[in-house]
Amino acid sequence: MNKFLDLLDSIREGAPTPLGFGASRAQKLPGIALIGMVSNDHKKTVTSAAKSSVDAVIIEGIDKPTELKKIIKPLAKIPWGAKILGLGEGQAQALQDEGSDLVAFNVEGTVASNLVCDQIARILCVETGMAEEDLRALASLPVDVFLIPMKQVSNPWSIQDLASLSVISRRVDKYILIEVSESPGSKDLEALRDIGVNGIVVDMGLSGSDGYSDLKKQLMDMPRSKHSKRDRSRAILPGSAFSPAPEPQEEEDDDHDHEE
Repeated sequence: MNKFLDLLDSIREGAPTPLGFGASRAQKLPGIALIGMVSNDHKKTVTSAAKSSVDAVIIEGIDKPTELKKIIKPLAKIPWGAKILGLGEGQAQALQDEGSDLVAFNVEGTVASNLVCDQIARILCVETGMAEEDLRALASLPVDVFLIPMKQVSNPWSIQDLASLSVISRRVDKYILIEVSESPGSKDLEALRDIGVNGIVVDMGLSGSDGYSDLKKQLMDMPRSKHSKRDRSRAILPGSAFSPAPEPQEEEDDDHDHEE
């Protein structure tokens, strides 16, 4: 089992209600997962992350598993992994062997054999605004999560900001993470959750522990999603998302086939 994917599963599906008399209350879960990005001063920031309210940690800027091993000890109870732009041969397996729960990477420069390491959550970094055929091709890859950079967005979020994400989230069967430069407001977080965002990634060096505590509180206090009966399915599988429905064939008039 993968701790990071289990976390996303639990948040999306909700904690099961305990059965039986005297059963303890179900574990309270955030509306969206909070992931801390560690991009500099790695050893100190990883230690800080372990004491914070984050649900998972992504370490950027260290490519070698042997170097990561030196700083990850404080993250024993927190899902962690690395962001490596292009995965060379064997890198995903090496990270998996060191106990990494996830790895984030780009299409460019990544060796295909890294995709068969299915014990580690595979996070593909993608951009908004891609052509439909490109999105369809990426959606067909054996990856678990899409990470979308949205650092250019400033509060409050606009309809266009949401639409650029929804084009992806509504057309793939992947979990969706977004990377932001500032924490969205509480109502923006609800809107992001409702269009299919499963996790929010914020640089720990920019936010600090106090900023993470405030954001985590907002995520924990989010009201449950209200799905309208008119809502479409949250995810449209790749095979049906881009193919037009076949035109119905006209039935032949049997009257013309019979002679008196």
